[in-house]
Amino acid sequence: MKNRFVILWVIWTLVGVGLIYGISASDSKSTTMSIIANILSLSPLIGLMLALGSVKAFSRFNDWLHSDPNSHYYVAGAISVLFMLPGILLFKFDPYFSVIFAAIVFAALGVLKQAKEQVFILSWTDLLLWMVLWIPFDLRWYMGMLPAGSDSYAWFSVALSVIAIIGWNGYRGAGIGYNLVPKLKDLRIVVLSMILIMAFVVPPGLLTGFLTFSMPQSYNIPKLIFQFIGLFLTVALPEELFFRGILLGGLEKMFSKKWIPLVISSLAFGLMHWNNANTLSTQITYISLAAIAGMGYGWAYRKSGNNIIAAILVHTLVDWTWRLFLTT
Repeated sequence: MKNRFVILWVIWTLVGVGLIYGISASDSKSTTMSIIANILSLSPLIGLMLALGSVKAFSRFNDWLHSDPNSHYYVAGAISVLFMLPGILLFKFDPYFSVIFAAIVFAALGVLKQAKEQVFILSWTDLLLWMVLWIPFDLRWYMGMLPAGSDSYAWFSVALSVIAIIGWNGYRGAGIGYNLVPKLKDLRIVVLSMILIMAFVVPPGLLTGFLTFSMPQSYNIPKLIFQFIGLFLTVALPEELFFRGILLGGLEKMFSKKWIPLVISSLAFGLMHWNNANTLSTQITYISLAAIAGMGYGWAYRKSGNNIIAAILVHTLVDWTWRLFLTT
C-alpha cells in the first residue's frame, strides 16, 4: 500500500467530495449536517473504488492485503465505521443495523480471504456470498438501514462494489478484470456493443409499447454530466462487477460451452429488473429486454479480454441514452 495507491485514493476521494456536495446541495431536502454525513461516509469509499481501478495501484494494495494477516479486520472495520457515521452525526445511530451490517462485511471478506488458495470458479460459497450481498440490495432491503437524509442507494452500491473488488479480485484472486482505464480497443467495442444493443432492444420495446420516444425541449448540461457519472458509479459499475465480473467470469470456468455462462448471467441480470415494473406483461418485457442488454454487456466484457471497463461504459451509455430519449 505505497504512494501510488495513497495518492490516487486521496485524489479520487476529493473528487467524490465534490460530486456528493454538488448532488446533495441541489436537493432542497438536504440539510447541512446530512450533506456533511454523506461526504464523510461515502467519499472515502468512492475514492477507494476508483483508486483500485488502476492496475498498478491495485497491485500495491493487493500486496498489502496478502502480506498483513490483519488486513481483513482493518478493511471490514473501516467500511463498518463509515456505515455508522451518518447515524452518529445525525443522532439516529442504530446499533442493531450496525451489528448486522458489520457481521455481513466481516463474514464476507473473511470467507473470501480463507478461499484465497483455491482456484476461482463459481463455487457454492461464492454463489451464496453473491446472493447475500446482492439480493438484499436489489430488493432494496438495505435501504432502511441508513438514517433518513443519507443517500442509501448510492452508499450501498459503492460499498458493495468495494467489498466485491477487495473480496473477489483481491483475496479470492478471481481475476475479474477490474481496470477502469480503457484502451482504444475497448472504446471500439463499446461503440459496437452500444449499436447492437440498441438495434435489438429499442425496436421490440417500441413495438410492444414498453418504450416511447421522449425528446425534451432543452437539456441541462451540468445535470446530464452528473447523471452520467452517477449511472457509471452507482448503477453500471456494481452491476457489471456482480453479473459480468463475478457471475459470468466464475461460470465460464465451469462450462466448456461459452454460450451457457453468457445466457445464465444475462437471464439473472434480466430477472433483476422484475421489480421495476408493475404488471405481468411489462415485467416479462422488461426482463426480456434487460436480458438482451445483458448479452450485449457480456459480449463487450468477453471481447475486451474480460476487461470490465468496456461493459461498464456501454452499460452507462445505454442507461443514459434510455433516460435522455426514451420512457417506459
